[in-house]
Amino acid sequence: MTIILYSAKGSNSAQRVEWVLNYKAVHYRRVEVSSRELATTYLTINPFGYVPALSIDGLILSESMAIIEYIEQRFTQNSLLGESLGMRASVRRICEYVNSTIHSAQNRTVLNFLRPELDSILKRRLRGEWISKCLNGLHSELCLDSGFAVGTHFSLADIFVALIYKKTLQHGSHNLPFYDTHLRYIRDFPLAKQSEPMA
Repeated sequence: MTIILYSAKGSNSAQRVEWVLNYKAVHYRRVEVSSRELATTYLTINPFGYVPALSIDGLILSESMAIIEYIEQRFTQNSLLGESLGMRASVRRICEYVNSTIHSAQNRTVLNFLRPELDSILKRRLRGEWISKCLNGLHSELCLDSGFAVGTHFSLADIFVALIYKKTLQHGSHNLPFYDTHLRYIRDFPLAKQSEPMA
């Protein structure tokens, strides 16, 4: 089986998939896609022009949530969605909030289109402020049963939350104590820590 993950430096969405593959101990090859390639040769792999994309024996998948759902169903070891129907819905709920509400609005491509007048420094600051604002509204829904984002086990919700928090720090935002605590908590679990992608 040949698995290729197409990624790009700093891609939050690609890091989600990488963390999932690492956590499930699925062997893959990572291919770095340059900014120029995203708009040219890479379009034959993913016509949307975004990373990640995942190739499994010739099947090309795109969009991080769809890729992760495929991985979760094909490689059932170390489940990241939980066992019960209710838990799976709860995990997906948090992931979708991060993916659709937080991540999309701060996406560089979206900001370049909506706010072309801003220079890169102002865009970076705006991205960080947006993520922080949303995370401040989200934390009352997290870690209700343990230090994990949802329930009492490491899940996909922890991955999505941790990575979007790391993204706001990369944009120069101030630390948020609640999310610092969450990040430390999940890193206390060896498999979660070992599988976390490097920034």
